[in-house]
Amino acid sequence: MSDNSPSLPIISLATLLGRSGEAERAAEIIRLREVTHTIGFFYLADHGVPEELQQQLFDAARRFFALPKEAKQEISNLNNPHYRGYAELGDERTQGLVDWREQIDYGADRAAETGGLTTHPWRVLEGPNPWPTTVPELKDLVNQWLDTLTEVGLDLLRAWAESLGQEPDFFDGHFTRPYPLLKLAHYPGHDGSQSGQGVGAHHDPGVLTLLLPEQGSAGLQVENEGGWIDVEPLPNHFVVNIGELLEAATDGYLKATPHRVLPPGPGTSRYSIPYFLAPNLDSRFPRVPLPGELAAVAPGRGRDMHGEEIFDISGRNTLKARLRAHPETTARYHADLAASLA
Repeated sequence: MSDNSPSLPIISLATLLGRSGEAERAAEIIRLREVTHTIGFFYLADHGVPEELQQQLFDAARRFFALPKEAKQEISNLNNPHYRGYAELGDERTQGLVDWREQIDYGADRAAETGGLTTHPWRVLEGPNPWPTTVPELKDLVNQWLDTLTEVGLDLLRAWAESLGQEPDFFDGHFTRPYPLLKLAHYPGHDGSQSGQGVGAHHDPGVLTLLLPEQGSAGLQVENEGGWIDVEPLPNHFVVNIGELLEAATDGYLKATPHRVLPPGPGTSRYSIPYFLAPNLDSRFPRVPLPGELAAVAPGRGRDMHGEEIFDISGRNTLKARLRAHPETTARYHADLAASLA
């Protein structure tokens, strides 16, 4: 591979949707399956997300992160039991270690759930988003992003279902009230005296991730064959990967690949916008009845990177990840849940 070649395969969403012809669509669906069976990551082209919206959201994120600390704390996630809002440097953990980034977490902007919390504790994740008064345009941009990328994610899931021998709508009933999560992430320059990880090696807990790194924002690495591949941003391309829940549903045939982010060097910074798609929180995500030739090479469900079970119930899996990633918020609002899920 030449230095100018992309480090990951490129999949076209337009081709998956049949806009280049039926033969091309069938071939791209098979290629999607093969790529996510082997490496579990790819670049997504021809996705239809407006470049203007991409730039507007990055610009708004930059304006927010440039604010004084006190202004950013207006929407601190330490004041939000739903794990929404701003997390300052050192607030988030991966594998128990501090991540060198600050971020805002947003989800579907809904009323807080008040019923069924005893039997369905993951419903505490539903709730309103805190919006900064200093960057008022962020609300509309984030809601547009969540709506747009949810449609992209569902289009990809339908292609995966078909590639695995199922009807395209195999997963649809589990996404009538999906749980999307958006992060606006900023990795400040790092001189080596702080945490050595931008984000430590991990899997993502949902079904898929759509990451938009800002151009020039290097640092993402994907594990492959015992080493790490550097994933450079490509203009107007998302980086897509499989989550633990989809890996488990396919008995390990589709691969949730470990990945990490290295912190940027002194005098530089990294901005990225990861979007995570999970099913309805109450959904018991279905096992996919794989065709025989695929089942024969499926290695099994596996466990998460902490060696723990991957739950079929989407909300239980998502809650486990949120409790672990933000220990201060967990201690303030959900210490009982952390103990019960330990």
